[in-house]
Amino acid sequence: MKKLWRDQDWLWEQYIVREKSTCAMAKEAGCGGTAILRWLRKFDISIYDRNNLWQDRDWLWEHYITQEKSTYVMAKEAKCAPSTIYCWLHKNNIPVRDLGEAIFFATRNSVIITPSLLEFLGGEIPGDGNVSILPGGRSACYRHSSKYKEYLIWLSERLGEWGIKQAGRITDHKDKETGAIYYHYVSRSYPELVPIYKAWYSKRDGKMKKTVPKGFKLTPIKARQWYIGDGGLKHPERPRPYINLATCDFDRPSIEHLIAELGRLGFGATYQPSDNTINIATHSTKDFLKWIGPCPISCYDYKWDYEKRT
Repeated sequence: MKKLWRDQDWLWEQYIVREKSTCAMAKEAGCGGTAILRWLRKFDISIYDRNNLWQDRDWLWEHYITQEKSTYVMAKEAKCAPSTIYCWLHKNNIPVRDLGEAIFFATRNSVIITPSLLEFLGGEIPGDGNVSILPGGRSACYRHSSKYKEYLIWLSERLGEWGIKQAGRITDHKDKETGAIYYHYVSRSYPELVPIYKAWYSKRDGKMKKTVPKGFKLTPIKARQWYIGDGGLKHPERPRPYINLATCDFDRPSIEHLIAELGRLGFGATYQPSDNTINIATHSTKDFLKWIGPCPISCYDYKWDYEKRT
């Protein structure tokens, strides 16, 4: 059997031209790594500083392709700049990711979508909650806007209990027309949120808009969170109070589905095209409030104030 590690041309080709590691060469030649090093020195072939991990194609392939690490994580481990990793990936003809994939691998997190989390989101999304897909479509984040920062802090804590973590801080924005202050929450991105996005959004008029999923069933938790986000308790002079639920983001089939769900649960509900809302009848309002249970956060207590105390 030919002893490859003693062949100067083979050593030069494998180590200098192809930039293989001594471990990979030793495995191919059927010898130990020390033998490779000894014969490299014997032939005066310059030995790389093996602290420069980015020069090792096997290391690059293992971390970038097999372990799916980002260039930023690899750069931190190799103690170099991400651009150095990127250059050596190209130099070694290792296929690099496109922008969407790069964002996914750099920011990916993981969460278990439990039935209780799915139920909670099933009440937030019909209201002020939104799921946003990231470039590349492999991950998504949850966004929520509210006029009450207190609610977003509460929301962040609830989602955190299920493993969905807040990204950055809660920000504020002043409406130029009304001068009102609104607050915004954004979660970290999770690939597990992508199926939820696909279930709740469809393309209409060239844009992705909310659509109630087929088979969607209202529960007290879903209805409570929907009511907090897009509901209101109206107190006309006559007759008794009634509830309206905004449906501005939904198509007509989705609205009809929600009305049918309310009817299935015994609540009288009708669609009001003039302001694009669902109205819960006066005779059902008290029953609806009792069914969804007490308000979980004080800033929205007024939506449960049937008697409108002053």
